[in-house]
Amino acid sequence: MPRPAAILLAAGLVAVLVLGAAPVALGQNQATTPEAVAPLQPRVAQVTTNTVRLRAGRLVRSLRIDVGDGVDGVATVTWVAYGGARSAGRLTRVGHGRTPVQVRDGVLRFTHRVRVGGGFDRSGGFCETVDLSSLGYTMPEAPACPDTPTTSRDQLAAHVPEFSMYADSAGEALRYGRGATTRAAGHLSAVFDLRTCRRLTAAPCPPNPTSALAAIRLQPGSVGDIAVIDVGYNDWSAVYGIDPVIEALRARGVKRIVWFTLRERESTSASINAMIRQAARRHPFIQVADWNARSAGLGGFAPDGVHLSSTSAINALADFVRDQVAQAVRVIEAS
Repeated sequence: MPRPAAILLAAGLVAVLVLGAAPVALGQNQATTPEAVAPLQPRVAQVTTNTVRLRAGRLVRSLRIDVGDGVDGVATVTWVAYGGARSAGRLTRVGHGRTPVQVRDGVLRFTHRVRVGGGFDRSGGFCETVDLSSLGYTMPEAPACPDTPTTSRDQLAAHVPEFSMYADSAGEALRYGRGATTRAAGHLSAVFDLRTCRRLTAAPCPPNPTSALAAIRLQPGSVGDIAVIDVGYNDWSAVYGIDPVIEALRARGVKRIVWFTLRERESTSASINAMIRQAARRHPFIQVADWNARSAGLGGFAPDGVHLSSTSAINALADFVRDQVAQAVRVIEAS
């Protein structure tokens, strides 16, 4: 007859095999499963807003990070800001700091303003290190912030979108409308190179300004992310050299070209418009800004039907420039 102790031992073994009971710890040196010792890996947050704009002489930084899971807590943002004139080519450090930021319901919002000086030809940007370690999160890998008194804009996490506009006398009306260039610039960094008798690539008529091509090549500092081309009323299709202008802009780092159609008051303008549209079909970075269609029925033109002669018409052109550039910015920032 089996002993009671033997019966109890056998029953215990059967319970372990049948029920999958966890083994009893036998000592400090006993091996454990990998799941028990593997460290928890921090989860990666997602940047969903990453912009800088220019408002009233200040760089305005907007950064949104989705931490997730409804997390609440405090993160630390260590930031540095650079700014300066577009013509300088280099940006100078204009501010830095270390800011605690509240994370609410899984979202971090960081907004900061740094003075960079007046004028829409100013530029600049921000770089940050965001510490989410106390919340069990980390940021996506990114280049380190520069630790120098000056830097180039491509070393920053975000900079003010920059554009340059090249126009002949039709676009030069922006200079004469009160506040029109400021209106066209919006909250971006803008350079306006507007010249009477300008041609795209050919020699000009008096007073002999540089061609758009020469202006692009000679422009000091940054040409920008976007170029606006509103040139052609002094041209004819045989000398309207689109390809050299495209090559020059791309060589200067331009990501998107906004090309204005001409008001079709004569057959030459219609031919040039067809060339612009054909170039846009070849190059997806060209955005056709159809001023011919937008200005149809718009009053305030001189008898030639090309030059603007009223405040309302000049403001309409400024608004069209601003809206077209804003569309180009959205494309760039979404890429």
